[in-house]
Amino acid sequence: MLLALERSGAVASAALFRAGEQRPVATLERPAGGRGDAWPLVRDVLEAAGASARDVTALAVGTGPGSFSGIRAALAIALGLALPDSLPVRGVLSAAAAVRAWREKHPSAPRAVLLGDARRGHVWRFAEPGDEAAWRALAHAASDLSLLSTPDADPGDGEPPLLPALSGAGKDFSLLVADPARLSAVLGDRPRESVSADAATVGRMCLAGLHGPALPVYLHPAVAARKDSR
Repeated sequence: MLLALERSGAVASAALFRAGEQRPVATLERPAGGRGDAWPLVRDVLEAAGASARDVTALAVGTGPGSFSGIRAALAIALGLALPDSLPVRGVLSAAAAVRAWREKHPSAPRAVLLGDARRGHVWRFAEPGDEAAWRALAHAASDLSLLSTPDADPGDGEPPLLPALSGAGKDFSLLVADPARLSAVLGDRPRESVSADAATVGRMCLAGLHGPALPVYLHPAVAARKDSR
């Protein structure tokens, strides 16, 4: 069985798939809490499916971007379960999973562009691949994301400061956001839809081969203390 975990956002989820099946036999969602809620999520979804950890033969984890502690907690649980029997652990870009889940509900909508808060005065952008071949070409790492700066808005500006940077997406596109409250100041009244990744989509993407290494996405270089040389 494939066990999929997604902990990058405000909702934690898990899904369990039988070999060869695209529909999960059990799913579970609950509000994300601290790092300690990852194992109860796994335990409960296994119980809902009438399975045990010994039935798991592969794992898939949403790698972000998103909650620092949530992503690493899910990865730690997955790697811990995989270690005794050297089970494969696959990483799926959470941004891609959020867009993929949205597309399943909006098959005829214009191409999607997803924005999220990258902190440090930036947002991250994920542009929906144009076709299935482009989906399969994804590296599922930070290289698939673009960082955009978010300068402070001037009251005299005719439009929110982030919108010019979105021009590369074309005039007609669906704007999705992963952090609606944090991005409201730079998006103004631009119509958008809030989306998030879920474990069921992470699992389906993994089964479809749309996965990469099980490594958390880092959007910025590591912050290191520097000593002035004088």
